[in-house]
Amino acid sequence: MSVDEYRLAFGEDWQLSQFWYSTAFATRLARYVRSLCTTSSTVAFMCCPTAFVAFQHTNPLEGARLLEYDQRFAVLAPKKFIPYDLDEPDDFPEVLRGSVDVVVVDPPFLNETTNKKIIKTVLQILHPTRGKLLLLSSPSIEKILHRLYDKEPIGPLHRTSLTVEHGELANDFACWGSWEGAQDIGKCDELELGAST
Repeated sequence: MSVDEYRLAFGEDWQLSQFWYSTAFATRLARYVRSLCTTSSTVAFMCCPTAFVAFQHTNPLEGARLLEYDQRFAVLAPKKFIPYDLDEPDDFPEVLRGSVDVVVVDPPFLNETTNKKIIKTVLQILHPTRGKLLLLSSPSIEKILHRLYDKEPIGPLHRTSLTVEHGELANDFACWGSWEGAQDIGKCDELELGAST
């Protein structure tokens, strides 16, 4: 399923703080996530079904998983869908423990409490030495993010050059990575945009 088909099939549920990425951004994000992977990598998309759809449509990977609260998305890839509840951060399949190479997460609520719950899960599933975290959130809580995501393997955070685009959301969003060099993600996009204007 393409991102455009997904956007038509699934409406955003604002009660669950769902805001779909634009097709162009989801495709760019998928390309960058895939560049961090090998064919045997495990990637967990937490609370960001649009990113999962774009990734699987453009760069399918056997080890990709969607951890999501909204059960509607189980139909996207039943064997890759993992029900995930922020209020149960320890409830995930044991096979994920310490084995995920890349976690892409877009916490559904812009606050410290939500991020603390997300972190509890991420620290348990992310591979302790080779794991990478890609976090999408609002710069309005950047100080909180830097304080919470401060130690390896989830930090310190480096703000990438990616411009995060949502279809209907006007709030500013940004993207951070947990590894040195993450700040270079998206730089070629900015150069291409500058050359075309």
